[in-house]
Amino acid sequence: MASPYYLAINTNIVSGSPIIDESFNLDEALTMITNTSSTPPDQDQPKSHDGQTNSELTVSSLPTVAATEGRCTVCMENFLQAFPGKQVPCGHVFHATCISTWISLSNSCPVCRSGVIA
Repeated sequence: MASPYYLAINTNIVSGSPIIDESFNLDEALTMITNTSSTPPDQDQPKSHDGQTNSELTVSSLPTVAATEGRCTVCMENFLQAFPGKQVPCGHVFHATCISTWISLSNSCPVCRSGVIA
């Protein structure tokens, strides 16, 4: 008589491959997307007369607010006490570096998808 066949709990039933139980790293994903850009590296972001990219200029024009609670939904890190965050027009707040990276890839709020750049 054949022994019963048991599926391991940590395998994909369809492919039989193991399920990876690791947390998703958004920074790594954004880096991979940035590194595989379809435009040549020297044309990724147009520079202004003072050497800033368009996303840096946009972020510098956003109001700075004291983010005392919650987390940045781009990097999923909690805001440190009285951390200066950048507020986009819809009211959501992010770390300045996080929203700068996001704006270089998309012209919408990461939370509600409303336009960031007028």
